[in-house]
Amino acid sequence: MQSAGSWIAAAIAWGVWTKKITAKQLLPIILMVSGAAIALKGQPLGGIGILVIGAAWFAGVRRPASGGSSAGHHNAIGDARRLLGVSAADDAATIRARHRALILENHPDTGGNEQRAAALNEARDLLLTALEKPNNQ
Repeated sequence: MQSAGSWIAAAIAWGVWTKKITAKQLLPIILMVSGAAIALKGQPLGGIGILVIGAAWFAGVRRPASGGSSAGHHNAIGDARRLLGVSAADDAATIRARHRALILENHPDTGGNEQRAAALNEARDLLLTALEKPNNQ
């Protein structure tokens, strides 16, 4: 019979492998699991303290940037460009080609995950729409 630690390690490895856990999230998750283990092994105050620090760190990693509506739109366009790896000078054909290359790597049918593929599709759509509108960067 396997220990709980083996199951937890397997779950974390699966999360990393399927890209549901990012590299930035890995350390806070390990800290939370360690805190829980310490608390269960007879040192509840220290363990809970470590767990809370890990949870706060994890929440900070997951917190999206906030901004105003027009600033948020420009931030979204910038984020979309960074996600696809294109610049403001690139045309629709370049955006579509870059999207096509990335979606081949990240599509759920080829080992990618649905969230990443959806983000790539949304970025492509946002950038193509922005190209059609005048005075939009």
